[in-house]
Amino acid sequence: MAIVYIYLMVGLLGVVLGFVIMKYKLGYLVSFINIKKYDNDKVANIAGSHIMVYGFVVIFLAGISYVTMGSNVENIIVATMIITGVAIEIAIYSRINKYAKLEKI
Repeated sequence: MAIVYIYLMVGLLGVVLGFVIMKYKLGYLVSFINIKKYDNDKVANIAGSHIMVYGFVVIFLAGISYVTMGSNVENIIVATMIITGVAIEIAIYSRINKYAKLEKI
């Protein structure tokens, strides 16, 4: 039961962190991004929205974990979280490279 609460807290943290990154334009917090080469506002919008999506996915998986508590599907849920996290991380960097680059003058 405690693991469901941990999943919910991580999901809520993802949603709140994504919202804060989008609202306060904290694109410079994204690792491996040189703000001199990328637009901070676009980076913040892309990263914040993807982090919020991951938070909602974790909350959804916490609900599934709660419903299936008696069965042995915990490993599948953890693997799904890891795969989703890696996929969203790749999506963040590919979208930033595609849409947030500053044009050279």
